[in-house]
Amino acid sequence: MNNYEHEINIYFELKGTSESSRESYFRRIQAFITFMQNQNKCLDEITETDIQQYILYLKKEKKLSAGTINNYISGIRWFYTIILEKEWNEVSGGRGY
Repeated sequence: MNNYEHEINIYFELKGTSESSRESYFRRIQAFITFMQNQNKCLDEITETDIQQYILYLKKEKKLSAGTINNYISGIRWFYTIILEKEWNEVSGGRGY
């Protein structure tokens, strides 16, 4: 996360994002990054399939509600598109869990 933390902070500062929103995004992004690192995945090379696997993990292993999973997806989508500068596929990226 340290590699991306500076970029994330700059973005939030420029947008005037509230501290509570920043903390929420950081928490969800950190959980996603930790999961990917435990899977030996390089963040610059993650794919939509990797994201789908994480969503399934949240659903089946963590047993999170659909609303909570959607909150995680929002954070991941933001990180994936803004920080990693990748294109998000609404169908395979997990919309409406």
